[in-house]
Amino acid sequence: MKARQNPLSKFEAFMQSLVEGPFAWLFPSRIEPVELMRKLERAMEDNTLLQSEGRRLAPNIYDVYVSIKDHQQLAAGQNVLIRDWQNNLVEYARHRHYLLRAMPVIRLHAESTIRSGQVRIETELGDSDGGVMATQALSPEQLAQLRAQLSSGQQLPGITSAPDTNAPSTGGYSGGLASSPAQPPVAVQLPPAWLTIRSTQGDQQIYRIEKSLVNIGRQLSNDIIVEDKRVSRYHAQIKYQPDGQFVIFDLGSTNRITINNQRSISQHVLRNGDKFTIGSYDFYFERR
Repeated sequence: MKARQNPLSKFEAFMQSLVEGPFAWLFPSRIEPVELMRKLERAMEDNTLLQSEGRRLAPNIYDVYVSIKDHQQLAAGQNVLIRDWQNNLVEYARHRHYLLRAMPVIRLHAESTIRSGQVRIETELGDSDGGVMATQALSPEQLAQLRAQLSSGQQLPGITSAPDTNAPSTGGYSGGLASSPAQPPVAVQLPPAWLTIRSTQGDQQIYRIEKSLVNIGRQLSNDIIVEDKRVSRYHAQIKYQPDGQFVIFDLGSTNRITINNQRSISQHVLRNGDKFTIGSYDFYFERR
């Protein structure tokens, strides 16, 4: 079922297109993930349906149409970006006290009639087997309980990750990384490699790389969770390549990555002794 946009929202969208359209035509630029996120929020807000007791039901299916060029640029990190946009829409619905039938479904499409930097979003209220999803904001107590369930042992402030029992000695530092949800075993045999994570306060922690894909960011579903406002929800990704190299990718983050003192690098083949910075934390890569 298609969500119906109210007349006032239609008029506002029309006026916005009159203002933005000529600028987008004269000064085309690629669409940024954070900008697309804001447009998804607006699409949710504009297409809610009034339910009983004054509650509003938000659409849970979003078809996003972008230019071929923008689609190619977003495709590299599409899975991570879509997951980030989904989580953001859930948080937005909680903040606005909207109802959701299910976890939002976001489908990214390339369309030749759309210019670079432009976006068209169509929403729909899809069926769900699980009933209406509660989207009330988590209380501080609930958030603390969730983090307690994810944690194990002591924690380096701001950094959360799976515990590492086989990593090299940290030189006397006794802090342990908090655990994230268990990951399925990886069939690929990885060479010994690890990250030494250091904060500005001088604290140090070790993360052993035992998966072919390691996600870094603020979201709780990451392998290494960095609680820093300058860090994006899904900030970076370390991927083990078939040629035996570890490569770090920037996932379209707001503040990017600094690697070996060079800023805004989108991807880099990690070599023994390389240093990269995310937020206020330095990561030192080592391998054998």
